[in-house]
Amino acid sequence: MTKLLNIRFIQIKRELKEAGLRSFIILGFLFYLIYFSYTIYQKTPEAFLLISFLFISCLSLQSYRKDKSFVYNHLENPHREIFVEYLILTFPFSLMILFSKNWFCYPVLIFSLYLLPFLKYTLKQKTFLKNISSIISSHDFEWISGIRKSFLFLIPLYVIAIAFCWFRILPLFILWLITISIVSFYSECEPLHILKEGNFNPKRFIKRKLFRHSKYILILYSPIVLINLIFNLDLWLLELLFIPIQLFLLFFAICFKYSLYQQNKNLFGNNIILSFASLGSLIPYFLPIPIIMSFYYYGKAQKNLNNYLHD
Repeated sequence: MTKLLNIRFIQIKRELKEAGLRSFIILGFLFYLIYFSYTIYQKTPEAFLLISFLFISCLSLQSYRKDKSFVYNHLENPHREIFVEYLILTFPFSLMILFSKNWFCYPVLIFSLYLLPFLKYTLKQKTFLKNISSIISSHDFEWISGIRKSFLFLIPLYVIAIAFCWFRILPLFILWLITISIVSFYSECEPLHILKEGNFNPKRFIKRKLFRHSKYILILYSPIVLINLIFNLDLWLLELLFIPIQLFLLFFAICFKYSLYQQNKNLFGNNIILSFASLGSLIPYFLPIPIIMSFYYYGKAQKNLNNYLHD
């Protein structure tokens, strides 16, 4: 086992240990997700989308990962370490494509992942839209910071979603990608004095943040979803469920962040469970998963915040 894999194994083991008996739910969901991926790979457009998502996810990790200096300077074979890590990470969700007519996508994915470790440069998160605080309240600092950092990625995606809003599924998939980016806004913990601003108790604090941040998703997504519904009435159930599911992903991201909150802590390396929830929201049969995980981490978030917030 490589050193990086050993580190990931320890992290996953710790997460499952903290989850207790609920870890069986998580593992059951993972195995069923692997099984269900087989049916997705039988359909050509969906197969390409899922393989592309796996690669884009790894590309994003490689572009922004903060341990590159350690890996490239201190590990004996950094290229192998990183490649194997991405290979194992995607393996459960890519293996089943070998048993479909789209099997040729697998070697393409492997070759693409092999090239990723050559990307040694870490993208700097430049600051854009310095006046965005005039539109978004300073209380919603996650959105201000996240949009400034991801502006060049989010705006083109949103424009594409608008341009193709009458297409089947495509605009919803693009909005889902935007949701995944929004979820990443909650990967850093704020200083304690910001957390305590307003002196809310944990329950009220989470509800207030969820209500405020949900408004942005409703404002951004509703026009596109409504237009898509008009052109695709046969998908009315999917259209009606889409925004609530995105809101539950947001709810989960917020609760997950505060279940692990420590002031100024970076949670970028703890996104494995978040990835499972995100994939669950993409597959109809797994729509309850983000909801279940949201309420589970809601309780953990309240318990953890009791150490910082009081009536």
